[in-house]
Amino acid sequence: MSVYRRGLVSRLVEGLRYGGGAGQWSWLLHRITGLGILLYLVVHIWDTFLVIFSPASYDAIMGFYGGKIHGVEYPLLRWAFRLGELGLFASVVFHAVNGLRVILFDLSPIRAVGAQKELFWAVVALFFFIMIPVTFIVIHALVAEPTPVAAAIVFPRNFVQAFVH
Repeated sequence: MSVYRRGLVSRLVEGLRYGGGAGQWSWLLHRITGLGILLYLVVHIWDTFLVIFSPASYDAIMGFYGGKIHGVEYPLLRWAFRLGELGLFASVVFHAVNGLRVILFDLSPIRAVGAQKELFWAVVALFFFIMIPVTFIVIHALVAEPTPVAAAIVFPRNFVQAFVH
């Protein structure tokens, strides 16, 4: 006699309908951001690996990340990669801040369990506190013309000139 087991899609939908509240969403976002960071690291290791074995391929990929294909600039491609970098940064920030919340649970589980919702909202608030200025800086740099020294947007001119000259 076999036992009926629902399909993967129906189990995923049912899992997302679970009303576990802040703890469930915190866990899910932590898992998704962790997987996103892992994907980035795999791609980063692969393209950095090309520096040694195929410098021309590495240069082409770096140009592609900057929005150029065979020397022709594609602004939408540049926007896509810059917004991807912003998404990566957001993933790292959320994963790190939520990781601090997880550490609080590990160090003091009895007190932290009662404050699950408050700690989750503190994570969200700290995430936005960090991400709002970062998003402004990234979007401002994206709207402005590309410059050889992108740090000029963030740092004062004399600070940048100390490293350029």
